[in-house]
Amino acid sequence: MALNLETERLILRDFDLGDIEAWLQMTSHPKYQTFYPKEECSPEFNAHLLEMFVEQAHQVPRTKFQLVIEGKESHQVIGTVAFRLESDNQASIGFGLAVDRQGRGLAVEAMSELISYGIEQFGTRCIFAETRAGNTAAVAVCKRLGLNQVDLNHEPSDDMSVIRLERCY
Repeated sequence: MALNLETERLILRDFDLGDIEAWLQMTSHPKYQTFYPKEECSPEFNAHLLEMFVEQAHQVPRTKFQLVIEGKESHQVIGTVAFRLESDNQASIGFGLAVDRQGRGLAVEAMSELISYGIEQFGTRCIFAETRAGNTAAVAVCKRLGLNQVDLNHEPSDDMSVIRLERCY
């Protein structure tokens, strides 16, 4: 069953293969790629991701919700949000917005709706996000969602730190 959620300004829906052009345009922007490893920035990698998101939407039972953020008025793909069920009634979350849509509260609006859905449907007790320490915008979104920093891990491979933020209910 396809998932479709709405907020005041947004539609959150499952990916479909027709989203490929908009997805590749969004993920190819150099500013969007700033906090991703180089190998995860190619069009081939992102096309594979989109195919995986489409497959995950059809899995039973469904445990991964990677949704398109679509503008309610424009019907354009402007981002993505994720809610992935983990063990012990936890879920990891993630999000990404087109560079020209950042800074407008859209990620908070979309994630708030998806988190509410996940808690209501699955009884999730804790949500968490992991992001690069330098990604201050993502950290700010997480904090606006009520997540608090709980961990800082050092990654020796690229000398970048990862922050874990979480919120338990």
